[in-house]
Amino acid sequence: MPVQAHDWTCSACALAWVLRSTGLDNSATEESVTYMIGVPQNINSTYGLMDGSGVALQSILEDTYDQSAEQRWPTFDQAYAIAGQTTGCLGGSGWYHWCALRGVSGSNLWIANSAPGWHGIWDTLSREQFNALGPFSLVSLI
Repeated sequence: MPVQAHDWTCSACALAWVLRSTGLDNSATEESVTYMIGVPQNINSTYGLMDGSGVALQSILEDTYDQSAEQRWPTFDQAYAIAGQTTGCLGGSGWYHWCALRGVSGSNLWIANSAPGWHGIWDTLSREQFNALGPFSLVSLI
C-alpha cells in the first residue's frame, strides 16, 4: 500500500486500497477518494474523517460503486472471521487511524497500512493491539 501523503487521509488511503484490490476502481487514489468522501465536510486536515464510524466510506461503496457494505463495531474475533471472508476499512478510535483489511496472518489481522509503524503497527494487528487501540469500526463489503 502506498504511504499516505497527508497525516489526515488514512481513511481515503484505506478505501482506495479496497477499491483497487477488489477491482471496483483500479484507478482509485488517495486524492480521488478524499474528494469522493467530501472535503471539508466529511474529511479535512483538522480532524481527518469527521465521523469515526466510517459511514461516509460505506456510502461511497454503496452509492458510487453499487457495492453492498456494512458498518459495525466488531470484537477482535468478529473482525478476524470477517477478514477470512471479505475486505473492508478498519478504523481504531484509540489508534486514530484507518487501514484496510487484507485477511488474516496466523492469529493476527493482516492489514494494508498507509502509515507503517504508527503506534507500533506495521502490517498485522494482534488481538492485544486491537483491544488496546479500539474500539474499531469496520466497514466491510458484503
